[in-house]
Amino acid sequence: MKPSINYEHFLKEIKDYAIFMLDIDGNVISWNQGAERIKGYTESEVLDKHFRIFFTEESKSSCLPEKLLNTAAASGRAEYSGWHMRKDGTKFYGNGIITANFDKEGTITGYTKITKDLTLFEENSEKLRQSERKFRYLIESAPDSMIIVDGNGIINLVNRQTISLFGYTEKELYGRKIEMLMPERYSSEHVKHRQVFNENPKNRMMGEGRDLKAKRKDGSEFDVEISLSPIRTEVEGEMLVVAAIRDISPRKKIEKEIRELNRSLEERVKERTEELERSLIEKVTMLQEIHHRVKNNLQTVSSLLRIQANKIPGNPAVEFLKASEQRIRSMALIHMQLYKTKDFSRINFYDYAEDLCRQLLLSSGVNAEKVKVQLEIENIFFSINTALPCGLILNELFTNSLKHAFPGDRTGNILIKITRLEDGSYELIYRDDGIGAPEELIAENPSKLGILLINTLAEQLESEAEINSEEGIEVRLVFNDIEHKTHYRT
Repeated sequence: MKPSINYEHFLKEIKDYAIFMLDIDGNVISWNQGAERIKGYTESEVLDKHFRIFFTEESKSSCLPEKLLNTAAASGRAEYSGWHMRKDGTKFYGNGIITANFDKEGTITGYTKITKDLTLFEENSEKLRQSERKFRYLIESAPDSMIIVDGNGIINLVNRQTISLFGYTEKELYGRKIEMLMPERYSSEHVKHRQVFNENPKNRMMGEGRDLKAKRKDGSEFDVEISLSPIRTEVEGEMLVVAAIRDISPRKKIEKEIRELNRSLEERVKERTEELERSLIEKVTMLQEIHHRVKNNLQTVSSLLRIQANKIPGNPAVEFLKASEQRIRSMALIHMQLYKTKDFSRINFYDYAEDLCRQLLLSSGVNAEKVKVQLEIENIFFSINTALPCGLILNELFTNSLKHAFPGDRTGNILIKITRLEDGSYELIYRDDGIGAPEELIAENPSKLGILLINTLAEQLESEAEINSEEGIEVRLVFNDIEHKTHYRT
């Protein structure tokens, strides 16, 4: 004998479903624990109450409860998925089924109502729909063509930019192989590359180091740049790939124009450089020739003065002619130094001073053992505007020392020192340890030791000569290198 089952007790104990009975008018006549948990009412609170209290105001306004009862009465069953009301006024999304109950004669005796709370399911579904909408919005708002394919290269999704770029409709692309968007010559190779990518999927640029081409619906080809991003799905072993495709034809065109322009500029620069080099060589040759001729002309003038002096022996003017000859020779030495160097605006002043002193010793006939010359000049280069007055000052001082400082058998020393000071200026010190000259003699007759000329030349250097004649002669000047200024208009 089968054991009897108390179905009414069993139904009351169910907690996951709201199960309750309605009379023929729709009033509640039974209530289980699931109904109490889901709807929030106790059994005493709902007995004999119409089940309309479980519907929203919108549903009640549209007479939805009554319509459901009529449907159940007519067909035996009615189903509704939508928003329901709890006792506390909150809503929940539920699925409800109303089944008509009949007696043996087939007369309706009431209804059974079963409701399942689907709020969590609905919320998850809504979140999923929102996520899908956001994803679609992101895809559509992307400035590039975006195509999503599966591991076999089947197109699953495209955006509007893809349709605009390739000329296909979404329907024409969906479910087709991605190879349809590339020239046929690349198709077979692309399948191999896809297999390699599937084995080690990661974000990367497609075809790095290679020019990529895509093909439109009309068969025309264009340059593209493609980045790949794998997407893992919840299905094990399934992977999607997002391909961002950018038309770079305009950029390629600009790059080509830039390369052509660069080549043209390089050719023009090369031609201009060769032209300037030729011009520079010509100017260097011309400047060398100019300094050579100036030196020769000055030497000619010096020779003429020497010849003229020899024709008037014993005349007081001889000494002036010889002094002028030596001054011209010191200037000619400047041009000779410039002629020997590649820089026609500056000369090595140590080399110049050394040659000048050697020439003056030779022309004066003074034995080099009698007068020792010491040059303390740093590696200094002066412009011609500085070198000429400096050279003439040294010429005057050195000539006067050889002529007056060491009479008879007296021996001595001459020091020429030029140093660069911290502020960028230069200090020239000329000193001999000869017999010197009385201070009043220099003041009364400044031309006696060429002082007038020295002062004039010092003014050209924007300086002032300090002369001390107590022990020998010492002359000191502080000056700046005077940059060369052209006197020609361009």
